[in-house]
Amino acid sequence: MSFFRLKDLIRAVRVCKTATDERNVIRRESAAIRTSFKEVESQDARFVNVQKLLYIYLLGFPVQFGQLECLKLAASPRFSDKRVGYLGVTLLLDEKQDILTLLTNSLKNDMNNADDYIVGLALITLSCVASSEVANDLADEVERLLDSPRSYLRKKAALAAVRIVRREPDLADAFVGRVGALINDRHHGVKMGGLMLLEELCNYSQEALETGRKLVSVLARQLRGLATSEPSPEHSVRGINDPFMQISLMRLMRVVARGSQEASDELNDVLTLVATLDDTASNVGTAILYECAVTALAIPSDQPLRVLAINLLGKFLANTDNNARYVALATLSAAVITEAPSVQRHRDTVLQCMRDDDISIRRRALDLSFALINADNVKHIVNEILRVLPQADIEFRSSMVYRLSAAITLYADSHEWHVERMLRVLSLGGNYLNVRDLHKFIRLIAAQADESLQRRATRISFALLDRDISQDKMVIAGVWLIGEYADLLVARSQQQQAAESEVVAGATKSPGLDEDDLDILGALGKPIQKSSPSEPHVSAALDLDQELPEAIPEPADVVRLLASISRSPVISSPARRMTLTALAKVAGRFADQPSVLSSVRSALAYHTHSMDQEVQARAVEFEKLLGNELDAVRAAVMERMPLPEYAEVPYEEYVLNPTAMRMKALTVIKRPAIKPEDLIGDASAGGSKAAANAAAAAEANKQSVVSDLLNLMDEAPVAAPSSPPAQSQQPRQQSKMDSIADLLSSTTLSPIPASSQVTSPVSASAIIDNDDLGKDYTVFNEHGLEITLTPTKKPNTQVIDLLAKFTNVGENAISDVAFLVAVPKSQKIQIHPPSGQHISVGANITQLLRVSNPSKSAIRLRMKVSFTEDGQKHESMFDYSGFPPSIV
Repeated sequence: MSFFRLKDLIRAVRVCKTATDERNVIRRESAAIRTSFKEVESQDARFVNVQKLLYIYLLGFPVQFGQLECLKLAASPRFSDKRVGYLGVTLLLDEKQDILTLLTNSLKNDMNNADDYIVGLALITLSCVASSEVANDLADEVERLLDSPRSYLRKKAALAAVRIVRREPDLADAFVGRVGALINDRHHGVKMGGLMLLEELCNYSQEALETGRKLVSVLARQLRGLATSEPSPEHSVRGINDPFMQISLMRLMRVVARGSQEASDELNDVLTLVATLDDTASNVGTAILYECAVTALAIPSDQPLRVLAINLLGKFLANTDNNARYVALATLSAAVITEAPSVQRHRDTVLQCMRDDDISIRRRALDLSFALINADNVKHIVNEILRVLPQADIEFRSSMVYRLSAAITLYADSHEWHVERMLRVLSLGGNYLNVRDLHKFIRLIAAQADESLQRRATRISFALLDRDISQDKMVIAGVWLIGEYADLLVARSQQQQAAESEVVAGATKSPGLDEDDLDILGALGKPIQKSSPSEPHVSAALDLDQELPEAIPEPADVVRLLASISRSPVISSPARRMTLTALAKVAGRFADQPSVLSSVRSALAYHTHSMDQEVQARAVEFEKLLGNELDAVRAAVMERMPLPEYAEVPYEEYVLNPTAMRMKALTVIKRPAIKPEDLIGDASAGGSKAAANAAAAAEANKQSVVSDLLNLMDEAPVAAPSSPPAQSQQPRQQSKMDSIADLLSSTTLSPIPASSQVTSPVSASAIIDNDDLGKDYTVFNEHGLEITLTPTKKPNTQVIDLLAKFTNVGENAISDVAFLVAVPKSQKIQIHPPSGQHISVGANITQLLRVSNPSKSAIRLRMKVSFTEDGQKHESMFDYSGFPPSIV
């Protein structure tokens, strides 16, 4: 049965009571339409059939067999046929299909048609589906129609030009000369099309970018007029005058003013005006304020305006509209790199968003919360994230645990806090911790010379395992600590022995025991609490406001816990093998207690018949080791393991803020804040030469700081570290000041965006084969901090990479490391942000310096380093020119 009209088909679909009935109707009608296409050549029948196909397509059924019929209908001379045909083309075809080339001739003919509405249909179709080939063929026609006397055609031609430029950027210059007239056109639609076209052109054409910057004053005047004038009845929405035009203007401003200090200065006032006039009472106002905030952050605007933009985004976080909150969180995650102090003011609101009902809001709030972490607030934010971790979505937990480990490792101010927080992470999300971070944690504890931290970590681990063995990595780390430091675990002081009744409760409980455990552990003479072996021993989460529990058990309790863990069905095979090793270690620690040895042998004997080959082999080997015939070697085998060795892999870039990597375009623009005076002390002491240098630096700071690393040889400003140096400087002698001023006479300092960090030098395969390259040159070694520079160089280049390595060789942690470098005027230097600012004992951080040396003169560096060691601030300025001539 075939339905002869579209209305009949719609009626038949609506009366279907089930999805099966609907599919049957559509299948019969599709077969009838396919037959009609083959047998009937009537244009009227094709017109009706294509309409029905489009309706079927909207219902979600495949209709690809009708693509060619749409092209035939678009070639019809009748306007009604063309309208349906072009509609079918835009819905059923895309630029990747070869059949689209058949449409080129129809579009070209229709663009030359005398009927403006047919020309409009062709332009709209072109703007929707044009491929690179079609754009090349029809660019001249679109360019001609941009000069049409009809505003109806000019606005549609502008939209088609946008599509052409996107698909074929080489054609961008052909449209640059016409955008000025389009933007100044009195017709609203033409002006909107012109703004869109110029925005697209600026992405591909330097000439268009210069044209746009010349129009900045015009754009600012138009935006000011829209923001302050009475709403137009024709274009106002919810009492706001022409919001679409305002947004288009700000989007164009964001493109043309990026990297231009002069253009940004012209926009500061009007953007401030827009930000203060509109409100968030409606979605329209929220949209305008959002575009205003993003524009202010994307250009080198004044600091007060940037703070205002951050406050606007923070205000969105209290909005009831989830869309506004989502975009605010995403933008703040990108802006936190350059505007961290301003974003920090909204930290509490962001942390509250982690508990939002919307999963997308929770995801963005988590990303921003991690991005906000620094040395000052790490404890507070880590605690809040730990509170959320047990209830977090499963798909979030791996990332949360990984970034929690990174934050704790990077910002820990003491080993005690580091170990305590990692134990909380393990107890709450140990199943999601990766092996690398687990090894780091174990190595941290094993590397401590003071046994007090090892004793406390082991006792906490015992208490945590007594409460819960559901977290696999917690079990592995805990039983490793118990096996290695069992003697520290059970050791008691005299005061503890006197107050033993007040020791933390819970160490005498044994999880996961069943009836078979009685014959294994009965010899211990301790009461055994039975529990179902099929249920993991899980207790309520620990209160983060309270100290972690510590247990001081008897040796018998240690064996009882390890034996019960080894029998538990909820642990993994690696955890079970580690538990058997811990049992053997405990036997070595308490070799003088026969009851402990007997109980350990009984616990191991149970696993000699395990179905797991590795577990069985380990149980047999340890049982043999505990036999009387190996008494002579047992003590040596059971000694503490040496410090674990593994290749330490640093955390990747953006580990705490992955959003910045995807949205770094919003954050790489910022006014330079570091001046040469910060490097050389009191500028006034340098005489006229220092004053001239300061003026030159101020002039150079007006340039954009957005420069690609590949443009290092150009006259781009030279970069300084992302963390500014301390403001307090010691006065220096006049002679030293003059020498520094001479050295810095052509050096400009400006901050490098974090998005261009380089964490390692060039690959070894691309380095010149030179014995002097790749060596470590020590340039500083004071107050427990050693700085070495390792030069590398690519072939056929004048750029030398210097990898600075800051190593803590002292006995105290080092924090707040800031490093500044200057070079002679014949060279230029680019300094990337360091891998961190805090260095624990024995650890190190790195920072990459790139020196452009076109004159191939000797490398001379003047360096200033400031850091805090054991609460004392240290600052040093020193020179280094000890590189051999061969490296240049």
